[in-house]
Amino acid sequence: MSSITIERIEIVAFGKLKMTQVTPEKGINLLSAPNESGKSTLAAFLKFIFYGYTNGRVQSIIDNDKKLYTPWDNPQSEGAVYINTDSGRYKIERKYLQSGKETLEVFETRSGRPLNTDIPGEYFFGVNEQVFEKTAFFRQLTLPSGKDEYIAEQLQNIAMSADEKINTSKALKRLTDARNMLLGRTKSGLIPKLESEREELELKLTESMAMNKQIQELSDKIAEMKRFVADHDEKIRNLNNERDNIIKYEAFQRLTQLRDLERNQIAAKKDYEEAVALLKQEELPDSQKINTLMTLNADYKSAVKAMNKTYDDLQAEEKELEKLQSGENVDRSKAEEVKNKANKKNTLRNLSLLVSILFAIGGVLITWWLLLLTAVALIPAVIITISLKKLLKTNGVKTRTELIAKMSGYPMTEQRIADKKNKVNALNAAYSEITKKTDEMKKQLESCIREYTEIDRAMSYDEQIVYISDTAQKIRQKRIIYKEKSEAIKKAASEVDINVLAEAASGAVRPEREKAQVDKEISFYTKQKQIFSERERENEGQKRYLEGKGSDPAVILGKRDAVRAQLEEYRRKHASLELALSILNEASDYMKSTVAPRINEYASRFFGNATYGKYATLSVDTAMAMSFSDATGIKSCDYLSAGTRDSAYLCLRLALIRLLYGGVNPPLILDDAFGRVDDKRLEAILMLLSETDTDYQTFIFTCGDREQKILEGAGKAYTLLSLQQK
Repeated sequence: MSSITIERIEIVAFGKLKMTQVTPEKGINLLSAPNESGKSTLAAFLKFIFYGYTNGRVQSIIDNDKKLYTPWDNPQSEGAVYINTDSGRYKIERKYLQSGKETLEVFETRSGRPLNTDIPGEYFFGVNEQVFEKTAFFRQLTLPSGKDEYIAEQLQNIAMSADEKINTSKALKRLTDARNMLLGRTKSGLIPKLESEREELELKLTESMAMNKQIQELSDKIAEMKRFVADHDEKIRNLNNERDNIIKYEAFQRLTQLRDLERNQIAAKKDYEEAVALLKQEELPDSQKINTLMTLNADYKSAVKAMNKTYDDLQAEEKELEKLQSGENVDRSKAEEVKNKANKKNTLRNLSLLVSILFAIGGVLITWWLLLLTAVALIPAVIITISLKKLLKTNGVKTRTELIAKMSGYPMTEQRIADKKNKVNALNAAYSEITKKTDEMKKQLESCIREYTEIDRAMSYDEQIVYISDTAQKIRQKRIIYKEKSEAIKKAASEVDINVLAEAASGAVRPEREKAQVDKEISFYTKQKQIFSERERENEGQKRYLEGKGSDPAVILGKRDAVRAQLEEYRRKHASLELALSILNEASDYMKSTVAPRINEYASRFFGNATYGKYATLSVDTAMAMSFSDATGIKSCDYLSAGTRDSAYLCLRLALIRLLYGGVNPPLILDDAFGRVDDKRLEAILMLLSETDTDYQTFIFTCGDREQKILEGAGKAYTLLSLQQK
């Protein structure tokens, strides 16, 4: 047997559940949560995905899933499940609006191939919603008060045809009724009636053959007159068509003239509108406006010229200032500091040289080690000399004399730099002022230009002003031409309805002759047609007189042949029905002897496990009445306790799944199903479900923890679910 496993449940909005994801596994899946937490909503959602809302017309809210589970704050029920089957993995997504509009998508997840089915439950499980709800969907395990007529009917169908979808007992009754309607045991029915009708028609056919020859001669004459009339009708029709075409062509010529004028008007209008679209404003600029633009442009160009000159002057003064500043690297206080430092280094160098000279003289006159001291004394002199040169180079001179001269002339250079800075600042202020004024003039000029066209940076303002002036003149010229063309078409069409004229000219072709010649031929053929029509009426009167005295042999012959064909068809159907009844009865006898033991075998095996062997036999009849056997004999399950009856009903449902689902194991859904079952019976049922976990995926929804404790105590594997939001 093949299994169908739900791998993931995604609820967007259904009842009180929103954006909820559940990931079950194969085997037992346990959801333990308080009342009103959404357990029953999750169970109803699974049925909704596979079968949709199937009881939407029920008025009671508790029995109407659509009313019960449509979210209060959202008119749309929506979600999806992912399932794993032997043929692949599929996603089933369903959306249902409160208005009744529904969308369903089923596709194979690996390839994206869509599955063409309106009811996924029937496609994957092989049963309709009623069978699914009465077998694999456990809302409460209590046996119904009355017999389950629908499931009983499915069992009867299987017992007679091995297919629960075929109502064999009804089919057998319909076949019998159909056979008796054709031919009953008392020689009643359609076949004897048609045999009598056929004999009567044979007699009438013989009697009417005598008149057939005379009527046939009149029919030939009538046919000849009809041909003459038809020929003349055709000629008159062609002549009228020719005359109509002449009138159409006259209208066509007039219409052509009007359309030429209309096309000219449309072309002129298009040219005018295209020209108007070149400028923003509908009101065209006059010469005064153009002069204003030119004046603004001239003022702007003068301002730009003055701004550029000021900028050039500013650049020249800044370069001179930079040149002056580059010649002075120190300020007044620093100049004195550099001068003092240079004098100090020069004094130290001279002192070191003097000491070296004294040591050198002493070394020559007194002893050699004084020469060594001379060399040592020269080292500071060298270092000081190098440091002095570096200081002079840093200040842009080569000798101490040049440094002293430069430091002495510093106050005069400082004054020149100050004067130059003042001049640069004045030019900067003037440049800022003229730049601001130039920008304002530019904005004013561009604002005036934008009244008519967008600013084109690729064109100068002179070119754009010329463009506006030329375009305005072009628009005026196009407007004059458009007005002239409009007046022309208005005058030509003042007394003509163009639509009527166009309809009158539709389909016209150039005629080959005048209308007067055509009218003459129409008159001639009309008179000839009237003569032939009168002769036709005379012959038809004689024919009707003869036909009134008897029946038409052809009509009688047709009726007789029809009766014969119908009679043969009824005889073939009667033979087929006899054969079908014979075969169906034989097959029914065989199937009745094989199906009942199968369901009883499955139910007994499950019930024995669920009661720890106390009741080894559980059987049902075709009316779905359950019975069990013990040491005292066979008894109705009504004698059992409520909890044991619940166990029996569960076992019966498991057996029905084996029989009705065609080898498919659907997911089992048990929603608060064990309320009347004691701990011992519950343990037995859970052990039974655990033993079948390789074949079934089971969902157990409960408000307590009994199931979890029993499964853990027995060491049985299960998956604990939660209603978590995404």
